[in-house]
Amino acid sequence: MISAALLSETQINAWLASAWLPFLRIGGAVIAAPLFGSSYVPVRVRLAIALLTAGLLIPVLPQAPAINPLGIESILMAANEILIGLCLGFLVQLVFEAVVFAGQTISMGMGLGFAMMVDPQRGTSVPILSQYLLIITLLIFMSMGGHLEFLALVANSFQIWPVGLIAIGPDALGIVVEWGGEVFKGALQIALPAVIALLVVQIGVGVISRAAPTLNLFAVGFPVAILVGYLMLEQLIPSLVPALAQLVDSAFSAANALLQGGLNG
Repeated sequence: MISAALLSETQINAWLASAWLPFLRIGGAVIAAPLFGSSYVPVRVRLAIALLTAGLLIPVLPQAPAINPLGIESILMAANEILIGLCLGFLVQLVFEAVVFAGQTISMGMGLGFAMMVDPQRGTSVPILSQYLLIITLLIFMSMGGHLEFLALVANSFQIWPVGLIAIGPDALGIVVEWGGEVFKGALQIALPAVIALLVVQIGVGVISRAAPTLNLFAVGFPVAILVGYLMLEQLIPSLVPALAQLVDSAFSAANALLQGGLNG
C-alpha cells in the first residue's frame, strides 16, 4: 500500500509538471494577447483555448522535472510560467497600443479628441478614430494569420525555454521594457503624415487669422481640420498594412529575443 501511495504521488507530481505548468504559461499568454484576451471574449472561451492548446502540446513537450504540488518551489515555478506567458502576450499587444496611440494623436489634431467611445477589447474609453483604426488593425492581423503565428510562438517557447528550467530574470524583462519604446516609434510612423498635414492646416489658419482678425476661426478652422484629417485617413489606410506587418514582425522578434535572452541569462 505504501509503494502504491508513493507511486500515485510521483504520478501526480509528474502530471503537474507536464500539464499544469504548461497550461499556466499558455493561459498567461492568452490573457495578455490581442484578440484572445479581449474583454468581449468570455472567460470560458479563453479557458477552452488554453486547455485545448495545452492538451495538443503536452505529448510533444520536453520532459519536465517532477515537483511537489504543496511546496514553495511549485508556487514559484507556477508564477514564473504565468509571467513568461504574460510577457509573450504583452509584446504582441503593444502593437495594437501603438495603433491606439496613433489614433489619439490624429484625433487631437483634427479636433475630435473629445469624441470618445468604450473600447470593448480593453473596457476603457478611447477616441472614435482610435477604435476605427483598431478594428481595421485587428482584421488585418487576423488576415495575416497573426493569431495562428502567436499560438505557434507560444508552442515554440517550450522548446526554447522548457518548463521549470530557469526563472525569468531582469534581462528578459528588460527586453519587454525596451520594446515598449517601439510603441511610440510605431505610432509616429503611422500618424506622422496626418500630423504634418494637420499642422500645415493649423499654420494656414493662423496666417489667415492674422490677415483677417474678424474671421471666426472656430467656424473655419475646425471644419477644414476635420476635412483634411479624413482625407489623410483615406491615404493612411493602405499604408497601414505594411506598417502593421513591420510592427508584428518586430514584436515576434522581440518575443524570440526574450526567450533566447532569458534562457541565456
